[in-house]
Amino acid sequence: MKSVRSIGLISLFFVLLLRVQAQEPRSAGDKMPTLRKKVAVTPATYTGRQLIIGSGGGFTGAATAYYLFEDGKLFGWRNRDTTFTFIAQQTPANTKKVFATFDEKCKIKTTKFDYPGNTYKLVRWKKGKEIYKVAWGESGKIVPPNYPKFYDSFMAMIPASLRLK
Repeated sequence: MKSVRSIGLISLFFVLLLRVQAQEPRSAGDKMPTLRKKVAVTPATYTGRQLIIGSGGGFTGAATAYYLFEDGKLFGWRNRDTTFTFIAQQTPANTKKVFATFDEKCKIKTTKFDYPGNTYKLVRWKKGKEIYKVAWGESGKIVPPNYPKFYDSFMAMIPASLRLK
């Protein structure tokens, strides 16, 4: 019974192969469809400014981060994921406000603070290969005052239903 089924599948394959080969060739005037491979921009490939807001650590070591591009695209990532998740497109006005507030209040390029602790929160600024990071969570360390406020306001911008779980 299996050999009859196998012979039938092989015969079907050859019939389909012959049909494909028997198709008329295209004339010189016919246009072939062009295939375009769309390369999606992700936080790993984006070269413009991006803000990264994240948290993690603890017993499980789980980490979550959100990436806001200067063009308004918002992505999420968890350390158990293999890809970035597109979450939403922010409005130009909101994106501009977030970046302006961050630049004005946080001054990350001159802030040196990297004390993550067992559980941590972080704010990172990235443009191309230029990266600045502030991380906190270690007890006894006084966090620069504008960073927790910025972190909380950024997270409030993402509706709970769109946050990664």
